[in-house]
Amino acid sequence: MLKLKYDTPTQWLSCVEAHLDQFLQDHAANERKVSASALKLVVQHPGRPDLVRALIDIAKEELDHFDRVYRILCKRGLGLAQDAPDPYIGGFRKAISNPDMDAYLLDRLVTFGIIEARGCERFSILGEGLADAELREFYQELTRSEAQHHATYHRLARKYFPEERVRERQEYLLGLEADILSRLPLRPALY
Repeated sequence: MLKLKYDTPTQWLSCVEAHLDQFLQDHAANERKVSASALKLVVQHPGRPDLVRALIDIAKEELDHFDRVYRILCKRGLGLAQDAPDPYIGGFRKAISNPDMDAYLLDRLVTFGIIEARGCERFSILGEGLADAELREFYQELTRSEAQHHATYHRLARKYFPEERVRERQEYLLGLEADILSRLPLRPALY
């Protein structure tokens, strides 16, 4: 697992608990977007069969997570929320827009790996601390899944790019991720 450069504040769990419905809607939106992002990489890089197979699998798992969160929302008498700009993802977008297709692929693989590592960290917090036992169990399961997804993105980056280049981009993007999160207000959102 990547060593993230920013630890989620302990108050984040209380914020989520106080606004659990809003968090679940945000979580559902993120699962859907992550699935779509994996498929977008598949379409953009059809000549990389290892990437295609791995990301189809991730997209299916993320879509399953979306479905499961949606079912939780429905049980709570809620629906999906309208999409809103995400300042966390927006911060990454500014840093990885690159006309060089290989550099862009590397940055996306590394960024997606960081996002999965952050999801793993936050799902672990929920899996240990939520008052609702059913949700705790659900987030413990998702913690393991996010760890596997993180490892897949990291493995793909190392497969297609030299280790030193991957490390260099990870270091930069981990610093960027820490900066983005340190500037965001505490909110009931996955990121």
